[in-house]
Amino acid sequence: MNSLDNGIEDQTNKYNELVGRHLKEIPGRMFSFEITKCCGYSTLVFLYKEDKLIDLFCEVAKHFDCKNVLGLYIINPNEEKIKLPFNSSTTLKEFIYDNTQADNRNLVPVYDLPLPVVYRIHFDDGHQCISCQSNIVT
Repeated sequence: MNSLDNGIEDQTNKYNELVGRHLKEIPGRMFSFEITKCCGYSTLVFLYKEDKLIDLFCEVAKHFDCKNVLGLYIINPNEEKIKLPFNSSTTLKEFIYDNTQADNRNLVPVYDLPLPVVYRIHFDDGHQCISCQSNIVT
């Protein structure tokens, strides 16, 4: 192995170490959201716990390159579709707390423990299908 190969290997190891550390730190600092479109496509988006609900809207818009997010929703265990408020004062931490209490359990993790906690948020990008138009609670 020559010195160039060692340099690339060292860089790869350093990069992988940083990514691994970041992934381990996410649960303590950030919320993980699985953003799901009507068609079923989904992706993960991470936001800091002190970010605001409006930041979630902005991050989804940036992530999907969508200039006009028509709405973000959660679907509670009763299958009711609840629209997230476009709010600049409520933190994600407050929103999650308010919607995970026993008497108001609108959000449940997508995956079982020991996997990290991920909450599903449904994304309306204007491409409507029949299933997206039912059971909306505002």
